[in-house]
Amino acid sequence: MYTASENEVLPLVADVFWPIADEKEEKSYLPEKMGDYSYTKLERLTKRPEFQKVLAEGEKKRIGRLCTVFSLPNGLNRKRLGVIASKKVGNAVARNRVKRSIRETFRQIKHRMTPAVDIVVISGKEMVAESYKVIDEKLSNAFLAIK
Repeated sequence: MYTASENEVLPLVADVFWPIADEKEEKSYLPEKMGDYSYTKLERLTKRPEFQKVLAEGEKKRIGRLCTVFSLPNGLNRKRLGVIASKKVGNAVARNRVKRSIRETFRQIKHRMTPAVDIVVISGKEMVAESYKVIDEKLSNAFLAIK
């Protein structure tokens, strides 16, 4: 067993495993452009009036029986997404799966979209049965076609 001499000070276990804020390393392993691939709160439509404005004034595009996409240019310098999945789509598990796939497609494709636009996607019943690959392909084409 190790014993410390009288003048030697042993570090506390917490200091070894949990460095203080000044000693924390920056996340240098992340690419500089990682922010392009995130989906932040600023990129979400959250308020009812925002949804209503896009639905009332926006351009409507139907993607087969999969979903309907509404788009409206905004005065902001970013793209924003809102997703509507009603109970007609299915149970909570099905609705959440559909919403996750829509958000993931938007997250991956948004850096290639040119205009700053608000997008609302209303999912259809057919979206539940489709694979993620099919949903991603069709939605990506629809998102890139937005002018």
